[in-house]
Amino acid sequence: MTTLVIDNKPNLIVPPALGVESHVGNTPLLPLRHISSRAPIYAKAEWFNPGGSVKDRPALNIIRAALAAGELAGERRLLDSTSGNMGIAYATLAAVFDVPVTLVIPANASPERLTILKALGAEIIQSDPLEGTDGAIQVAQEMAAEEPRRYFYADQYNNPANWQAHYLTTGPEIVEQTGGDLTHFVAGLGTSGTLMGIGRYLRQYNPDIQIIGIQPDAAFHGLEGLKHMSTAIQPGLYDPSFADRVLEVPTEAAYDMTLQLARQEGLFVGVSSGAAAIAAQEIAAELKQGSVVTIFPDAGYKYLSENFWEANL
Repeated sequence: MTTLVIDNKPNLIVPPALGVESHVGNTPLLPLRHISSRAPIYAKAEWFNPGGSVKDRPALNIIRAALAAGELAGERRLLDSTSGNMGIAYATLAAVFDVPVTLVIPANASPERLTILKALGAEIIQSDPLEGTDGAIQVAQEMAAEEPRRYFYADQYNNPANWQAHYLTTGPEIVEQTGGDLTHFVAGLGTSGTLMGIGRYLRQYNPDIQIIGIQPDAAFHGLEGLKHMSTAIQPGLYDPSFADRVLEVPTEAAYDMTLQLARQEGLFVGVSSGAAAIAAQEIAAELKQGSVVTIFPDAGYKYLSENFWEANL
């Protein structure tokens, strides 16, 4: 067993796993051949993770850190709020370690996500749909405060194991897969763990790499998994001064790009991937040389009940 030092603090790295958890990470980096007319754009295909999204990385790291600290001993349950992907990641990977899971999720989450969570055996608490992910966070906080012995509150928005997962895995993968030849990195802002973790690794590797965040252009939006930071509960992981730029993406434009990715690139992805592609396209259009790497968090299968598909098919 070894340790790695991040920000002058030792962080546990457990020995290689042998089960489904051993397949988290090492996702493909795919070129986007049709949406950029100038600088190359590449996307990490995070739906290749066993739980189907980028959230497998922080979920696994959070679970491992909690187990190592004795936070999940006995019958204690892992508790967190989620809009879908993190909950599925928790439920998928906690099953490997025999950890019971309770999730607070807005009641308007897609039926696909709710069905997957039930199939994985998670206990589901549905929060007020009008309060969105912030409402789910508040319910989870209240539950943890009321029954601290029953629940380990994983708190993905403030748990450093979230961003550290990307520092330890996704960032190094990107450097290896590009041969270090990238000039810009683009990622959506939800918990902000993806941007902060990968961004910190890339800044250490090459301070000249530009780090660009993506958020919706309004408080009320349809970009699942992303936060409009100035109007939402801001995650403790997020440093507003960290990114070189933060681009805002309209919901309808992200929907259109999601369909374009399916029809022109053969990539059936979720709407946050559409938003990432728009931002990457905008950055690439500004470049005379260089390349852009972004993250496609998940595939589109959990969103088939969304109205925008039928409206455009």
